[in-house]
Amino acid sequence: MYYFVYHFQVFLLIMMRLNAMIMIAPFFSSDVIPFRIKALISFLVTLVIFPMVAAKGYRVPGDMGGYFLLVLSEVAIGLFIGFLISVIFAAFQLAGEFFAVQIGFGINEVLDPIGQVSVPLVGQFKNLIGLLVLLAMNGHHLMLQGIYRSYELAPVMGVSKAFMGGLFKYLLYTFSGMFVVALKIALPIVGIIFLMEVSLGVLSKVAPQMNIMMLGFPFKIVIAFVVMIVVTPLIVRIMWVSLERAFGFIFKMLAHWPG
Repeated sequence: MYYFVYHFQVFLLIMMRLNAMIMIAPFFSSDVIPFRIKALISFLVTLVIFPMVAAKGYRVPGDMGGYFLLVLSEVAIGLFIGFLISVIFAAFQLAGEFFAVQIGFGINEVLDPIGQVSVPLVGQFKNLIGLLVLLAMNGHHLMLQGIYRSYELAPVMGVSKAFMGGLFKYLLYTFSGMFVVALKIALPIVGIIFLMEVSLGVLSKVAPQMNIMMLGFPFKIVIAFVVMIVVTPLIVRIMWVSLERAFGFIFKMLAHWPG
């Protein structure tokens, strides 16, 4: 008990980093999970990793200003770990939006319970598939493991010029990767829809008396959903690999972060 009281400031710092990750990371940030459950998860996980982190030594400033900056750095690390995974899920939604616009479903939007924004119906479907893939690969465990690994690889990060430079560099890599992942997921369906558009255009010139607009719209929807069902195993594989690379990128980022 005395050990816990003596290192209580360290306990709060660990909880701040974990809380920041939970508030923004997929699955944990969903409003489906009550706030009390999130707080309980944060407290229990902090209780588990606290003795190991405190035993390695953690320098705590004696003044309030230094401790406040340390809290900000802890929150920044937690937010950044959760944000990297959230960007990958944004890629899944972006791929669904590419697909929905091509078949005329861009106007159909639903509320995303994870991001609390309106997304196309197909984008929400891709997002739910990505969430199932995340749970299947134990991604929620990997995010908690990433928090613990962050104390081994980046125990203290100061708010400095090097810190901000590294932050913007990794943000650039993350956003560029988001568009690459979205293009990989949407390319098979968008490519086939493009070929259908070209074929319908040629058909409208060959038989101008036919109402290609009325005939082509339902035909595109049927073909697009058939193709989506066929390529779903490929999409799941791309999502799995993308999430694995995202977690690997997090650990690599922390290992090479300018501390």
